[in-house]
Amino acid sequence: MQRIDQVSQDIARGIVTAFDADFKTLHIRCGSDIQNKLAIAGFCGDFLEFTDPYCQGPVPLDTEQSQFLNTRATFISQAYGITFKDAQNRLEREYSQLHRSHEYERVVLWFEHDSYDQLILARVLHHFWKHQSFPQRLELICIDSFPGIQRFVGLGQLSSEALRILWERRRPITRDRLELGHRVWLALSAASPQALMQIVNTQTPELPSMAKALRRHLQELPWIDNGLSLTQQLTLEILKDFKAIAADQLFTILVLEKEPLPYLGDSMYWYVLSQMLQSNYPPLEITIESINQPWPKRVLQLTEIGQALVRKQLNWWEISNSDRAVGGIHLMSGQPVWMWDELRNQPILQSSLLS
Repeated sequence: MQRIDQVSQDIARGIVTAFDADFKTLHIRCGSDIQNKLAIAGFCGDFLEFTDPYCQGPVPLDTEQSQFLNTRATFISQAYGITFKDAQNRLEREYSQLHRSHEYERVVLWFEHDSYDQLILARVLHHFWKHQSFPQRLELICIDSFPGIQRFVGLGQLSSEALRILWERRRPITRDRLELGHRVWLALSAASPQALMQIVNTQTPELPSMAKALRRHLQELPWIDNGLSLTQQLTLEILKDFKAIAADQLFTILVLEKEPLPYLGDSMYWYVLSQMLQSNYPPLEITIESINQPWPKRVLQLTEIGQALVRKQLNWWEISNSDRAVGGIHLMSGQPVWMWDELRNQPILQSSLLS
């Protein structure tokens, strides 16, 4: 912390060195949260915000890019309430910039430990593995904690001074790291979770945060005891304790107190809530008084179905008409479905629960 204080004083006095000026540099990050902070800290390289959220929605094989981008743009448009054209334009811009990244002398990847970040990291590593077009330097900054921050959620929590400290800790991306990212990406887009689970079981020493993130990703499969994903379970547990609570407060409690590996943004969480609200057997409902409020201020409470699910008296997958994807895994009611078994710590294939 003493070092950070010194850097802060240097910035205040205007003694700022462009640390990345020695090479033509591109910084890649799965969001814009550190873009301005990097500039304030004295970095002058270009910035690529690459944000395709593979932790939600279908992730097909990307052998045909236009079809892949169409699938992702369709999901993003429907899930997050933006036009298809806007979603498509954004994806095309980001993927195009990624494909030109080899033109830089140095590319630095800034990521943290959650499934949103780690799955995007795998996709970026897969890109370099697949195309075999490398910048002169390909480097990684990836952390799961930082001194002085009790509950570390992400790089966006850090100051400009802290980012300069992290710059000194960046590491080269070795061939084994590229190969792991490639394997993760192929496993993520597979119709079965078995390959992902095999990677989890290796503990991924090449990228220590990857295994935990992949396990958390698999916990979004319906759980065998109640048919809910982990995010859905945590949501209902919070509602049980608070009776009725505004959606933005619910989101804050989930991220800061309940979620073991926070990865959701607010729009991503509203998609989860919407899926439950639109079910033929919704486990939660919006109070009549708040129905016309913007979604963050809509007050939510458990239904009788939700209360029974919390008590594990029902399996939501058995009664809901669900159709969703976890990566390449398509989950549809009435069909054999991959579910998460927490006791066995693995996914298992269940025959149709209604048969």
